[in-house]
Order: sequence, then C-alpha cells, then structure tokens
Amino acid sequence: MAARSAWRGAGGAGRGASLSGRARRWPWPSSPPASPAVGAGPGLGRAPWAHGAVRLQVAVGGAEWHYIATQGPLPHTCHDFWQMVWEQGANVIAMVTAEEESGRTKSHRYWPKLGSKHSSATYGKFKVTTKFRTDSGCYATTGLKVKHLLSGQERTVWHLQYTDWPDHGCPEDVQGFLSYLEEVQSVRRHTNSMLGEAGRGPPPIVVHCSAGVGRTGVLILSELMICCLEHNEKVEVPVMLQALREQRMFMVQTGAQYKFVYQVLVQFLQNARLI
Repeated sequence: MAARSAWRGAGGAGRGASLSGRARRWPWPSSPPASPAVGAGPGLGRAPWAHGAVRLQVAVGGAEWHYIATQGPLPHTCHDFWQMVWEQGANVIAMVTAEEESGRTKSHRYWPKLGSKHSSATYGKFKVTTKFRTDSGCYATTGLKVKHLLSGQERTVWHLQYTDWPDHGCPEDVQGFLSYLEEVQSVRRHTNSMLGEAGRGPPPIVVHCSAGVGRTGVLILSELMICCLEHNEKVEVPVMLQALREQRMFMVQTGAQYKFVYQVLVQFLQNARLI
C-alpha cells in the first residue's frame, strides 16, 4: 500500500446508525462488539446495546495488544459505557478529546469532578467516585473508584484525558502528545503489574475521542509503531493502519492525522537519540 494513500477512509459503511451512536462510524460486520450478551462469560458476544465499540487485537513485539475503540458517550449511554468497562475488565481509559470544543459537545462527561459537592455519581448499576486528579499541562490523570452496586465489588480505573487537540488539524506540540502517550503506557504497565499471575492476561484499554476513529486511531497506531521501534521490528505504518482498519473502519481519518503519527515517531527517535 502506498504511504500517501494509506490514510484514505475505508469503505463499507453499515446500513444505519444506532440510536446510541454519536456519529456515523461503524465496525466491520465481522468485528467483535466490546460487550458480551447478558449472562455471558468474559468472552465477546453480541452486545445488548449498540455503543459503537469494537475490541481490537494486534500482535506486536512478541505480545498481544488489546484495545477497545469507542465513541464518546452520550447522556443516555453513560451507563452502557461503564457496563462495557466493567465487563471487559478495563482499568485504563484514554480520552483524546475535551468534553466540549468550539461550543460543540464532543463527549458527555461520564465521571464526577473532584472536590465538588458531587464527587460521586451513579450511572445505572455503577457508582463512580473521583479520588484524585493530576494536571500535566496538555493532559490530566484522574483516579476513579468504580463500584458495582449489585455485587458491591469495587475497582480502580485510571482516566487519562488529552486536552490539547486543536479544533482543526493536529497538535503543534508533538512532545506533549508523546508525553501523554508515555503516561498511558506507564499507567498500563502499572495496572498490569497489579494483576499478578491470577489474571487472565492484560485487559484492553479503552480509547475514545468523539467518533472513536480519528484521534483514537492516531493514539493506537502511534503506540503500536513505537512498540515496533522498541523491539527492532519492521516499522510499516501503512500495513499496521490497514490491520486496524480491517477491525474498525476509518481509523486515522485525515492525511494530517496520518502525518502526525510520523511526527510522533520522529520525536520518539529524537528523544532516544537514535536520529
């Protein structure tokens, strides 16, 4: 595949958008939905709701990388979002958008603000409490306690929100985005180390922007390509992008986003003093 045309949108749109969907972006018919049917075990099955979420799996660096690429929640799908997070065992959420940009809602806020009178909020079967928040310039790291109200079980979920993506184009501060990506990787390693040998393997991380394809694709593609560099594997950005698009259409939507992935890789190599 030629690099100059690799970013072009994949075809094959679905028959229609579900009521729970934010934008007209669909998985391929063969892609597994991110939530199992009611009463199902931990494996993937057809979701009882359509939230535009797809579980992605890619082998890089001798390991399987798992993601859930999804849309930003709407007011009436926040409970579905947390149901998905809980059922899939996800403990890291990477949000690549502000809640509002240029007066337009990109994602409904699905977690409570720290220090407010309402630092806890209930979404369907789940009570979410904000425990701490750390601001790092272009991104924020928030610790959440999620309680399943029916079973009483509690889990810690890390929420990492990148807030410096401009209304048009891509971030000018490539190092800032790379720092955010490195924070996502660091938190993922930390949470995976806490699982111990009793776990069934690392859970997926949830990645979303607004539609769940453009910026979401940039983050996932950048991380996978950096992993290739770290393990001295062949860096084939067009091939990896095609592998992602075979699981979720429209990943990395624009030429500017595709170019930005290369800028992130160059910045990574410069930081490592490899170029």
